[in-house]
Formats: sequence, C-alpha cells, structure tokens
Amino acid sequence: MNLYKRLFVVLAFVGIVSCDTLELDLQENPDALTLASADVDLVFNTIQFNFRNQMTSLGYLSDGPMRMVNFFGTYNPGQGTMNGNWSQIYNTGTNLDALKSFSDNEGFTFHYGVAQIMQATMYVNIVDYIGTAVFTEANKSGEFPNPGLDAGADIYTAMYDLIDEGIANINGTGRAPLNDLYYGGDAAKWVAYANTLKLRMYLQTRLVNGTESTQGINALIGAGSLIDQPEEDLQFQYGTTPTPIESRHPLFTGNYINGAGAYMSNGLMSYMKDSMSVEDPRMKYYFYRQSDRTAADLISSDIVRCNGNASYDFCTIGDFYYGRDHTDNEGVPGDANIRTTYGIYPAMGAFDEGNLIPASQTSATGEGIAPLHLSSWTNFMLAESALTLGTTGSPATYLEAGMRQALQKVRGFSPANMTTGQIDDYVNEVLAEYTAASNTEKLDIITREWYISSYTNGLLPYNTYRRTGFPSFLQDPIINAGAFVRSYFLPDSELNSNSNPDFATQKSITDQVFWDTNPANFIN
Repeated sequence: MNLYKRLFVVLAFVGIVSCDTLELDLQENPDALTLASADVDLVFNTIQFNFRNQMTSLGYLSDGPMRMVNFFGTYNPGQGTMNGNWSQIYNTGTNLDALKSFSDNEGFTFHYGVAQIMQATMYVNIVDYIGTAVFTEANKSGEFPNPGLDAGADIYTAMYDLIDEGIANINGTGRAPLNDLYYGGDAAKWVAYANTLKLRMYLQTRLVNGTESTQGINALIGAGSLIDQPEEDLQFQYGTTPTPIESRHPLFTGNYINGAGAYMSNGLMSYMKDSMSVEDPRMKYYFYRQSDRTAADLISSDIVRCNGNASYDFCTIGDFYYGRDHTDNEGVPGDANIRTTYGIYPAMGAFDEGNLIPASQTSATGEGIAPLHLSSWTNFMLAESALTLGTTGSPATYLEAGMRQALQKVRGFSPANMTTGQIDDYVNEVLAEYTAASNTEKLDIITREWYISSYTNGLLPYNTYRRTGFPSFLQDPIINAGAFVRSYFLPDSELNSNSNPDFATQKSITDQVFWDTNPANFIN
C-alpha cells in the first residue's frame, strides 16, 4: 500500500488525530478508537503518526534557536508552544492501552512492543524539552481526574523499563504490522532503534551519573544492536501527491509552491561555504539559490536592510546566497522568490546546479524524508561518549564513520553531484583538525559534525548544545534576544484544564532539566 493510500485509510477510519491540532487534557481522548470499533493496524497507524508528528514538530521548533534556519526576534516562546507535543503522549497512551488488549487477548505483541518504544521516545522528548511530565497518573481519568507531574529523572528510569518491555514484545510471536511506516516490519531494526534510544538517554545523563552512563553505553556497544548502519536509519518517507491528501514534505510545500516561507541561516551557510579549504560537499544539497541578484542590487532595492549595521556578522555571504543573521527581526520584504531556500536534501526540493531560478520553476517533487535518527548520529554519539567517558572504541574512528555516513546519506539524493574525492577531502581535513586539537576542541569538532549532519532536525542538537555548549561556531544573537530557552513552558492547555496543584503556576524557560548541570547563561 503506498503512502497516500495509507494516509487515506488512517484518516478515513480514525479521523484527524494528529495532536498538532488538538489541545487535550489528560481525560479519555474522545477521538481515540474504542476496542469495539478498533482495528489493530489502524490503532497502530495512529500511534505511528503521533510519533512522527511529535518528532518532526520538536525538530522544527529547535531549528531556529539552533541556527539551522533563521530565527526571528527574541527566544521567549508562547505558553502554548508545547500543547500539541504534550497531548500526543496521552493520545498515544489511550491507543497504547488498546494495543495492550490486542496483545494480551489476540497475540499482537509486535504492534504493542513497537508502540511502547515510540511512547518511550515521546516521554523522553517531553522530559528533555520541559523537564517533567505526567506519567504515573496518566491516562487514568477515573482514578486521577487531575493527574500530577513526575520528576524527569524518575520518568527516565521508567522509560528504561518500558524500552526493555517493548523489546521483549517485539521479539515475541506476534505478526508484524501491515503498515510499518518506518521499518517495514523488520523486528531487528526496531530493536536497534530501541537500544539507540537508550544510548541517547545514557549520553544525555552523563553529567549527572557518569558511571551509570559508562556502564550502560559499554553494554549497548557490546550487544552490537544499534542504529549504526545506513540501512537501519529511522526516517519517515513522504510522497508526491498533493490531492486529495497532501503527502509531500512540509518543507517542500512551504517553500516551493507559493515562494519560500523560511529564511536560511547566514551563519550555517557561511560556515559550510567558507570555513574550510574545501566547500562542504552538502552545500548545494542543503541550500537552493533562487536568484542571480547581487548583494549590491539587494541592498539598493531595500531587500537586504542590514548593510552598514555593525550588529550584523554576515548580512550577505556572497555567491548569491541570501539568508539572515541569527535573531534578525527586520520586516519581510517581497523576497519569497529571491531568498535562498531548502534544497534537495532532505525535502526533495531542487539540487542547486547554479541555474538561479525560483524554486517554483524547478522540477522538484517533495518526495523527501524526515530524518528521525540516522546511523551517522549514533556514531557521533559514540564519539562523544568515547571522548568524555572513555567508553569502548576510538572517538576518531566513530567521528570518521559518522562523517562518511552523513555525506553518503546526502549524496544518495543526487549521486552524480558529490564525488568520492570530495568526501575524502572533507573527511581528511576534519580528521587532521581533530588530531591537532585539545580534548575540549575535539568535543567541539564532534558536536559540530553531528550538528551539520542533523540539518532540518534540531531536536538532538538542542539537547547537545545544552549538554556541551557546542558547537562553538553558532552565531550569537544580533539583538538582545533574552535568555536562551533551557526548557519550555508547561502547556497552557494543561494549566487551564488541570486543577492539580502541580499546574497552579507556570515554570520558567531558564529552568534546567535534570541532566543539564551546566551554569546559568552557559549558552545563548
């Protein structure tokens, strides 16, 4: 069944249950399927889309603060920013209860196990972004009509157990789901992702429990089941059809139909273009230039308004790349067909061959991917772990593996436009830099290469930035942007509907999650 048909079936039977558009409290979800009307694969599909929606929503939320795209104005987010991401957990919890019944009564252990892994991921994400969540009393409206919050560290502990339960269920006797949108029913790959989630958690908590992290990571390395090969990449595949249901990549639909809706980051483009003796081979894959108008022309036309303003670091970076500096909050001129936009990776926009025509005039299809966890990221994780904790393996070896996998991943979107020689030149230059660096500089290099490979998904870079303070090349705000968001607000949808004392007052965005032990104002 192709992607469009899968989407149609899910929406036709369960309604639009993507929680990006719902603001639910923790009562029973009125849009969730009941067991009397449910089909196990439709319930599973609902969870799959909740998982995708939360992962991509948080990734896009962090792209701006993490300078992967331009971020306008000050850091202070709205108090409803996390509403959808929060409610997705509890919508999933209701459907997870249904899958447990299917598993217990009809043997659908595979469905249930994978759903447990997706639910564990969503809980870890919320703890990482907010610092707390409702867990112990969640989805028990009869017993706890106004459920309270659990400590982030306690939820992490519970998630290790949930992941282990999920792995055991995946390895049970149940058949694979009919429409596994990520791994096509491959149990081994789901187990590899489950273990990689543990790796992420152990690395995330290395500042608060280094011994446990070291032991846990070494055990995972020894077991040998992690997402460390490209064929194990966790990603969501978009389609090509605009009707009756839009299946194309949202970064394509937002930038290739009615003009570009986002500005690219001058800091990132400048770094990839000019920081090394060789241009990053991903430059023309990540970014598409729409216009041959020169910087002087854009300045004289009042499209670029930063000329002569000393607060800007870049303003224009040359070669017809036109983005914005970090936190530039100037007005938006009529430049939707001029500004640089997303390229062929990962949204299947256009590869930049230097034609310098509007994105809407290209033959791009939008059949891209949402990268949720790539093998290159695992190798960068292991490089950080080996460097900072002394876990098994060579940091330089992991770093090289991560870079090569990241470059090959991008190359796969237009193989003829990146050569093996370009890859070798890039990798060799970074490795030479790494060899000559101090340990602190080595960590900066590892996180930098991880960051660049994570383009369009700022979730893990946001966590890494709070954990390490790197990469150091990120541009400082050009205005007084306020305190960097060390954690997000509790969702106001919950504050307005839950009378538990835990929700009586709002938290601060300067509150640090339990694994973030770095000083205040550590990052900006």
